[in-house]
Amino acid sequence: MIGFPIGLLAANAFEWYAHKTWLHEYPAKHRNSPFFTHIRHHKRARTNAFHDEGYVNSMWRDQEMFNEKIALIGLAAATTVVAPMAPFFTLGTWYGAWKYWSVHSKCHLDPDYARNRIPWHYDHHMNASQDANWCVTRPWFDYIMGTRVISDSSVAETNPLGMRLPAIVEKPVNRIARRLLPKSYARIAQRSLEDAVKREQGVTLAVADVA
Repeated sequence: MIGFPIGLLAANAFEWYAHKTWLHEYPAKHRNSPFFTHIRHHKRARTNAFHDEGYVNSMWRDQEMFNEKIALIGLAAATTVVAPMAPFFTLGTWYGAWKYWSVHSKCHLDPDYARNRIPWHYDHHMNASQDANWCVTRPWFDYIMGTRVISDSSVAETNPLGMRLPAIVEKPVNRIARRLLPKSYARIAQRSLEDAVKREQGVTLAVADVA
């Protein structure tokens, strides 16, 4: 049974790494990359108040939708190899892949839902800098790696798990997280302050340094 939460954590780590490296850093250097479609996704979301009409299209009609679904199917297929030895781990990664598509598509078809329920991804698109907040389903690895940049504390998640928790549980979770990750929390505070200054100045940074 422990394999299931480990699978979820692995899926979250994968979405953090893949989003940062494959969808931002690589296409910033290689405009002919098939992942450059993710930059167009950012432009659609940025110019339409976070809404992206691509998520109502078939994957066969929109290259970005095709790339996203194929990547998630590929992740699920890759972990299927270890299913005989680690069935619950595999189920965790399958659930993580399904959750990614479910959350991501719902966010971009319902911006109010995204801002209030998935604020880390809303901030990824709408902050001054869009090269941060790499997680979509839950902000776990953004807190671990110090890449969470918060724009509005009044709607931001109140704990690093990105879940609604009773106060009796949330307080020790926050206390333990800050004790274990002091450098990450310091980076989060610093980068959030820097982004707030840029937004006040009306600064909008290009996605992955691509104009």
